[in-house]
Amino acid sequence: MASFQKLPSGNWRVLIRAKGHKAISATFSTEKLAKAFAKEKERQLEEVKATGRTAAPKGSTVAHYIDDYLDYIQRGRTLQRSALFIYRALKKRFGKIGIERLSKSHLDSFIDDRKKEGVQGQTIAGDLSLLSSVLRYCYDSKHLDVDPDLADKARKSLKTSHKMRIKSREVECVPTQSEVDAIIAVFATMKRQQIDMPKVIRFSLYTSMRQAEICRIRIEDLDMENKTVIIRDRKHPGEKEGNDETVPLLPSAWEIIEGVVEGRTSGCIFPYNPKSVSTAFTRAKKPAGVARPVRFHDLRHKAITDFFGLGLSVPQVALMSGHRDWQTLKRYTHIKATDVHAAYNALDTKQQGAKNVDGQLALILQQLSELKSSQA
Repeated sequence: MASFQKLPSGNWRVLIRAKGHKAISATFSTEKLAKAFAKEKERQLEEVKATGRTAAPKGSTVAHYIDDYLDYIQRGRTLQRSALFIYRALKKRFGKIGIERLSKSHLDSFIDDRKKEGVQGQTIAGDLSLLSSVLRYCYDSKHLDVDPDLADKARKSLKTSHKMRIKSREVECVPTQSEVDAIIAVFATMKRQQIDMPKVIRFSLYTSMRQAEICRIRIEDLDMENKTVIIRDRKHPGEKEGNDETVPLLPSAWEIIEGVVEGRTSGCIFPYNPKSVSTAFTRAKKPAGVARPVRFHDLRHKAITDFFGLGLSVPQVALMSGHRDWQTLKRYTHIKATDVHAAYNALDTKQQGAKNVDGQLALILQQLSELKSSQA
């Protein structure tokens, strides 16, 4: 079924012919890779024969089936704009490739290019996850002769190295208080700055909210009595919509809210574009003398670390930050050895104070008992 040919360049070409299917041709750097490819393709062809799968119509491309999948999926629900944006980018990247010709080499090249652009592994994995949904749709619903796990395999191969890289970057780039103060001071000199960045920065530090959440919270969702606010459609790994969450606003954050609202009864509390907030923060770093690659999002890391420093528990911090599990939350904490000593000393002082109170109470009770005995 498969034939192999060594080319003048030293590469190996494999040609696979099967009845009822278009001939498959591919070129590899070694004979071993060519034979491995042929073995896998022959397995897939046998599966097609057994399951009744069909070849894609002539001229069918990845773009065609991305559109087909979006038409199918949006009959039951509305996709977020971010997902639609990614699908448009995937069409631009892979759109002209025949759906059955999409291969591991295409995805490897895609991953390499995205890394060169400075895109983080988690974002690349998200792109591949959406592409995987399209391939799974082609396999399960359209019964096409495609590898439904192609993008998923590429995504999983990326996962481990990505986590290690992200962890080291976050530890390095948590902003210090002096860096934050320097950046805030820069905005005090910008007379034309339309965004009140000092208040936005401080509010982020007092709440650990994401910049998109800060720019989305509304006056109507404030609870003046309980000093809380509802974050609508909060980011969630399994729920894209309807994930509303009521979070407390600590005194420092509530003080900022009162100053910003100033009698307004509706609308966004911070009516700014999240991207503009991020851009303004980044531009202020140079005049502030901050050389490290600190981002606005890194304020969230500092806020969560500060919450633990105040003595808040994991569930309490998780409510503030919106995290669903400790494994995710701990990536945002940056507790040092000195923090542990300080927390222990504070706890020890508190316990000693409690012991003193208990001793004083016991003494008072004893004196009362003696007084009653003398009166009797």
